[in-house]
Amino acid sequence: MNKLRNSFFSKLIVILLLVNIPVVMGMLVFFFQSMSSLKVNAMESIRQNQGELTKTVESDIDYVKQQLFKISNMSDWNELNSGGPDGIDYNGISAINRFRERFQNTLDTSRLFSDVWANIPSVDRRFSAKNGLEEFNAEEENKIRSFYHDFKRVAAWDGRMFITSQSGYLEDSAVNIAAEIDRQKLWKLADSRKSFANEEIIFAFHANEETYLYNPASKVARVLIQGGFAIKNTDIPHHLLIQTSSSLGDFTVYSLVPTYDVYSFLQRFYTSMFFVLFCTVAAIVSYFIVVGRLIKKPIRMLIDGFKQVEKGDFSTRLKRKSNDEISYLYGNFNTMSAKLSDLITENYIKEIYAQRAIYQQLQSQINPHFLYNSFYVLHHMIKEGDNENAEEFSIGLSRYYKFLTQNSRSDVLLQEEMLHTEVYMNIMRKRYGSRVSIDVHCEDPSLLQVEVPRLILQPFVENIFKYGMGYKRESLHVTLAIRQEGQELIIRISDNGKGIEDELLAKFKKELLLPDAPSDSAIFNINKRLKIKFGTDYGVSVTNAASGGCQVEIKIPYRSQDTETRGVDTCIE
Repeated sequence: MNKLRNSFFSKLIVILLLVNIPVVMGMLVFFFQSMSSLKVNAMESIRQNQGELTKTVESDIDYVKQQLFKISNMSDWNELNSGGPDGIDYNGISAINRFRERFQNTLDTSRLFSDVWANIPSVDRRFSAKNGLEEFNAEEENKIRSFYHDFKRVAAWDGRMFITSQSGYLEDSAVNIAAEIDRQKLWKLADSRKSFANEEIIFAFHANEETYLYNPASKVARVLIQGGFAIKNTDIPHHLLIQTSSSLGDFTVYSLVPTYDVYSFLQRFYTSMFFVLFCTVAAIVSYFIVVGRLIKKPIRMLIDGFKQVEKGDFSTRLKRKSNDEISYLYGNFNTMSAKLSDLITENYIKEIYAQRAIYQQLQSQINPHFLYNSFYVLHHMIKEGDNENAEEFSIGLSRYYKFLTQNSRSDVLLQEEMLHTEVYMNIMRKRYGSRVSIDVHCEDPSLLQVEVPRLILQPFVENIFKYGMGYKRESLHVTLAIRQEGQELIIRISDNGKGIEDELLAKFKKELLLPDAPSDSAIFNINKRLKIKFGTDYGVSVTNAASGGCQVEIKIPYRSQDTETRGVDTCIE
């Protein structure tokens, strides 16, 4: 039970439930409430716009109808009627101009009408605000008079809609004034009253015949009209249908709105959704902060601990108060770190002892090497009776071994190693005379202050004499060049001998790369010593020079020493 209570994963599950369940439930409740309230608000907005549109149309029709009635009662009609069938006299023309002016004023103050005209049977003429004086239209006159007793404000005929001055009143055969409604103006007015971008508006005029004004491209509107608006104030598939009738019931305005337009339009809905989204994001951020403290931070500490161990710091220890899975990981990490520290320390000490033993053994193999060859050379001098050179050779040999016995260090300055090699060359000159020469090139005298392992130059020069002079050449020239390349010191030893055969040279190069190469010869001995001391990136390489002869190159790290802190032990008394 205690483990379950302290379980890291149980904490994570509890936090997940506490954070997400209220948010999800709140979003669901808000969503359903918003959907219902959006529909109600949308219908109220549409009805309000429909009411304003209906009042505007009714007000404009009543205004124009009132103006027509006033115009029909003007005394100027007597002057027109007095002209008779022979024509209109001057007074009649003046009266027509005054009427046209009143007609035009009526059109200018109206939002829906396009023309006002009057039929005058007594003079067989028709004149309008748009076209002026025209021929009398008997068919139009008779049709309009047939609507007088319908008590309808709007009449429809021949695809046109109009109102008259006599509708609902006593018939006066002398004057007949009418005004035509402009369908385009009415449609623009309806379009300006839309509540939604995709809202479809249908005008239904209940005059002498049903007349509809709608968008012919709307398939839903056509289906609704053909069905006689059987479905009213209810949802048809994916649409809302709202209607508003005029005060006299002579026309009705229908609005058809797609439901997706309703739910995506209202700003309050968007504001509420943004608020919910903000709360959700805040909850998620809070969740990640809490989870970060429970997961990310402990895992980051564990990763940092591994990085410290990777760098070699095995003293790193991780602590955690709670008793959960992370605490278990920390405990095992601490145990692992301690065991690694013990194992590496143990192996490191063993490796140091082993390398030190190998190094001392290799060095001890080189120390007597020169002695064996020196006795061999001295034997030849004595055998040939060259006592004077044998004496000088013996003195030089004693100086040589004095350097070995007085200098017990494993590392010496390069300058000391050069002096030791020069003593060896002086000994060889006693043996071979002018046939032997050496050139030393050092690009910077400070390079001579670099510490190098003892006896890394003389054995190579010794091998030159051993193998190079064996060909009975007239002279043997040795070149020793020292240079620095970055943080490396390069020492090149070359001669003008015959060089090494290609097959033997390839064997040398291959064996120099092996960790267990034979160490009984100078080249492999020195190479192994350098790799043990400095690493596998350093050591000895052998090639044949382009101008002939053998060429040995030694590469070691460049580490200068202060000459004031270390003296140079001379090899010469």
